[in-house]
Amino acid sequence: MELIINSNVHQEYQLSKLDSQVGGWPYYGLISWYKHQIDSHRLKIAIQQIVDSVPILGGRLVKKFFSPLKVVCNPQKSGVGFIEIDLDEQEINLDNLLDAKTYVNNEFNIPKNSSDAINQDTPLVYVILNHNQNYYGVTLLVNHLIADGGTYFILLKYLSQAYEDPEYVPKSEPLFTIDFNNIDDFIDASFKKSLWKDRLLSSTYSILLICKMLVQNKNNWNSLECILTKEKLDLIKRKNQNIYNQEKAYSTNDALFEFLSVVPIKRFIFPGNLRYRNVGIPENYLGNADAFVSDLTKAESNYMLKYTDVRKSVNQFPLIYSLIPAFFNEDYIFHNSWVKLQNYSPSFGGKLILQKLFEFDDVPRKDILSFAIKYSLIYKLTENEYFLMYINLKNVVSQVEKKLINLGVEEIILKALS
Repeated sequence: MELIINSNVHQEYQLSKLDSQVGGWPYYGLISWYKHQIDSHRLKIAIQQIVDSVPILGGRLVKKFFSPLKVVCNPQKSGVGFIEIDLDEQEINLDNLLDAKTYVNNEFNIPKNSSDAINQDTPLVYVILNHNQNYYGVTLLVNHLIADGGTYFILLKYLSQAYEDPEYVPKSEPLFTIDFNNIDDFIDASFKKSLWKDRLLSSTYSILLICKMLVQNKNNWNSLECILTKEKLDLIKRKNQNIYNQEKAYSTNDALFEFLSVVPIKRFIFPGNLRYRNVGIPENYLGNADAFVSDLTKAESNYMLKYTDVRKSVNQFPLIYSLIPAFFNEDYIFHNSWVKLQNYSPSFGGKLILQKLFEFDDVPRKDILSFAIKYSLIYKLTENEYFLMYINLKNVVSQVEKKLINLGVEEIILKALS
């Protein structure tokens, strides 16, 4: 592994309270596959420009007793980890989108969880380039303590554009706004507006959630994975939209949220990007600025989720937690979509052919499948194909499976959580 260091800036950043709560999540990212050559020297120059512009990306996590969590940036010492893997004549098979490998083993000791990098000489950002004669894969891995999904895809965009245009970063500075007080001020103001019982649950959430996960029986849970084409998503939207007034706003994500809700639930949850909510968080804010929005279904609808419930919540952000006490209620569903975040396809000088959630090939999946939570995730794989994962009780997953089969989805993979 090569370090691409911050050239000349010493800086310390105190992370926000919201950032400090996501240390249990792993480093996360996607591998982007291409059929054209990606030059490692040009890629390293692009990384150098970005880390010089945004030194925190090359920093290290530091936590002292009775002190807040910080990122310390030491010039000429720490930086972004760059790894190049020449696969030589090894065949890369991207045909099976549900089983596409990443061709990277964790021999580089990249931490399992984001908090594992605290007080270690461990990069917060890794860029991995692996290739054979025909395919090139660019992986951006980011520590969750300094970034969320919104930040991640913007950073990937910057990296691609800096690779294509050596003058991109100087022309575009500042790439990010870094003022972690903004998010703390917003969360504190929201917290003061909440009920006392919600404040109590929120303050004890981390400990209670860990206890719940330890005793949760996974034997009655399944996960479902499949590929949805754009045509299938459009069909879901058209079928549901015919029921409603077509003059109202109705997104594909509204339709999918409703399509996946096959049993009565009292609470639905989704992440909302605060950068676009006119609450004082800049659009190019670096850290975590995804708030979990939680709202209730209606008794008159027999607690079946309607898109109008979701749309109202999107518009009003009725209840925001830095962490979600709602998970302690069994009647909930959590839906997470990365599709809007993927509006820009990083090209690195050519055409993107596949974008896949990154997983080390020698490490069993330990992220969301480690938890028995009612959850769905969708993100874009190719121009026309989307990956869908759904986790719930077996009988609920079975009902979603039947709906997908009736929709014409052919390949559906079921996995037990236990």
